[in-house]
Amino acid sequence: MKRILFAAMVLLSSPAFAHHTGRAVTATVYDPWFHGRVAYCGKTYQHWGVSAAHPWLECGTQVTVSHKGRVLRVPVTDRCDCNSIDLSAGAAHRLGVPLDGTATVRIAY
Repeated sequence: MKRILFAAMVLLSSPAFAHHTGRAVTATVYDPWFHGRVAYCGKTYQHWGVSAAHPWLECGTQVTVSHKGRVLRVPVTDRCDCNSIDLSAGAAHRLGVPLDGTATVRIAY
């Protein structure tokens, strides 16, 4: 019984089950080369659309991203091998994130 409770606690405390509010991460912008290609979640990536890639959040998760007073809800449509979040150019532009660099943003999911 103790093993089952321990396993349940470990599973429920994993990042996929946690709800984070206002976590600061580094945001980067997708390379335009990916435009028109099929993302991990099966949707076609639109460079000027609003989407994001995250290393472990499930497909379709709505992430609230804020940067310098601007806030935007962004769906996760792809995976990335970074420890942060990759934004489409459309999402980055709406948030004021530089298209050719990185920025610290806050995410909530």
